[in-house]
Amino acid sequence: MNKLTITLLIIAVLLPFTAVAQHQLVGQAKKDITGLTMTVDSYNKAFNRLKPALTNDETRNQAETWAIASRIKYELFDKYMDNRRVGKKIDIQAMGHSLIDAYDYSLIALKLDTIHILDKKGDPVIDKKTKRPKARTKFSKDVVNRMVEHHDDYRLTGSELYNIKDWDGAYEAWDIYCQMASRSDDRRWIKPDSLVAEVRYYQGIAAWQKTDTIDAVRLFSVARHSGYNHKEAYDYALVCLNDLGNEAEVVKLAWDAFLKFGTSDPQYIRILINDYITREDYSGANDLIDEAMEINPDDDELLNLKGLVIESKENIYDAFPYYQRCIELNDSNAGGLFNVGRYFYNKAMETRMNSNLHGKKLADLVNPMYREALPYLEKSYAINPRNQDLVNALRDIYYKLGEADKLQAIEAAQ
Repeated sequence: MNKLTITLLIIAVLLPFTAVAQHQLVGQAKKDITGLTMTVDSYNKAFNRLKPALTNDETRNQAETWAIASRIKYELFDKYMDNRRVGKKIDIQAMGHSLIDAYDYSLIALKLDTIHILDKKGDPVIDKKTKRPKARTKFSKDVVNRMVEHHDDYRLTGSELYNIKDWDGAYEAWDIYCQMASRSDDRRWIKPDSLVAEVRYYQGIAAWQKTDTIDAVRLFSVARHSGYNHKEAYDYALVCLNDLGNEAEVVKLAWDAFLKFGTSDPQYIRILINDYITREDYSGANDLIDEAMEINPDDDELLNLKGLVIESKENIYDAFPYYQRCIELNDSNAGGLFNVGRYFYNKAMETRMNSNLHGKKLADLVNPMYREALPYLEKSYAINPRNQDLVNALRDIYYKLGEADKLQAIEAAQ
């Protein structure tokens, strides 16, 4: 017998033993979890012994392998819960992910466990009641029962994972809860739409936390259209859409929110008014502002917007009383401060252009106006240094007033 023949013979002999060894892993894992004194450690050891069988060709395509993996993970989750009930400290993240893993293993088990019954022609036999292909299963009943028993745990565990800032884990747990709730093949785990909608909202928050802004927008929309019409579902979506720079969708959603919540929160109407102003539809903007000011006459931002509309239709002098009233109500309103300062700055510029004076006499006339504008513009700049029109006005004033240090500082900041 040559060397090649001996090698092939050894391989042929070893293969059955390897297959037997893998099946023994499954059997041993099944035996391991039947003990009465199971602990978190013993469940983890049982799973680690089973783990090679999840990837081995002899066992990874068998439903029993995954059914046992699912059972270990569900019972591990239950053991964590038992430990917490008696006051023991537990690993929240490990507990949550054992539940998530259990679901994934359950789906594989159910898929492998479904064997369709065929007729003599090899076609699927259709059940007359359900109108679905008939199938026989061995492990599915137990797998599904465990899933159903733990359905609400996914919702609660999502919150626990969120609280420890495991955004990905929270997102996945909440997604599993909603997937299970949408199944129609077992009425035991179907939840009211309102509860599912709320969980989709929370899932959107988790997506936002893990910076998946586009998915967060999708989930907030799903939540709203599924019945979760709370204000925060609009507000977070607006934040996300604004971050994405999607102005058209911001305006569209602001309209939806405004129609639902009215002027109870002025942010919606401000978005709509700004859109009107951007499109130079000043009549539309003015009508909305007047409607809002009937309820909130002392809203500083509405007063500032009213001034902008009047200035666009008339001039800054007619708008000035609104700007002035705006900062009387809120002396930290950057837009109002800028507009009041701009009023004095424009007044100085117009005086320069229309005056016949020159040199010191002209400076003595206009410099007090610049100085009057300066505190408003400087305070606005401290709040919003990105306003380029404001920066340009300050540059000009510092130059004309000979304030070299301030001019140098603002140039360095740009």
